[in-house]
Amino acid sequence: MAPARASKSGVVLVVLAATLVVGGCTTAFERRLAEAEQLRLEAAAAGAEWLQTGSLLEQAREQAAAGDMDTALALVDKAHFQAQAALRQADYESAAWRNRVIK
Repeated sequence: MAPARASKSGVVLVVLAATLVVGGCTTAFERRLAEAEQLRLEAAAAGAEWLQTGSLLEQAREQAAAGDMDTALALVDKAHFQAQAALRQADYESAAWRNRVIK
């Protein structure tokens, strides 16, 4: 069972979600971008953020601004996957270190 993550990043998700709802911005891209950003923040808080994730999200924003939504969604999906994998890796490492300790 993965440990619960209570951090400041939860506040960021609430703010992002409120901004999207109030502004009427509820496209699939924006929802997926907010989810990926939240996962990235959680991974960063766990000290496990992968190097490319933030860059992928920035590239996705640029592609969306340029009107290339297919590429933007593909980049967001890749960043989302990386952030989830980073969190799984952090959970695994937090439990596995005990097996590596010299006894």
